[in-house]
Amino acid sequence: MILKGQCHCSNIQITFETAQLPGQLPLRACQCAFCRAHGAVTAADPSGKLAVHVLDPRMLTRYRFGSGITDFLICSRCGVYVAATLEADGALYGTLNVNVLAERARLTVAPQPMDYGLETAAARVSRRQQRWTPVVWQRSRT
Repeated sequence: MILKGQCHCSNIQITFETAQLPGQLPLRACQCAFCRAHGAVTAADPSGKLAVHVLDPRMLTRYRFGSGITDFLICSRCGVYVAATLEADGALYGTLNVNVLAERARLTVAPQPMDYGLETAAARVSRRQQRWTPVVWQRSRT
């Protein structure tokens, strides 16, 4: 299954490849202040692939807070939070905000509320390496 999405102005585009059917893909609703403020619902598939393409890199904000180990990818032009990435041991992992997907209505599993507030940075990295999706950055087609 290939699901595509983008921020509101199309500057940040994503392609999410997963073997899971949209109606069975587990969804999460992180309870941190950032995710709640953005109404984020996220998904990941460690067996899948998340490709990120940014048309104008100057309009990409990488926001970090809390433990400072995660880049939250936000479009500076339209303000949409698209995905979060973590680099660990030379690999890049990510989770996407499914609200940016064109076919988000097909994702019908109720989001599970998650609270990671008591997790150490080391435990967070380990969990994400196991559960998040491998990320590749796509170069501009110019």
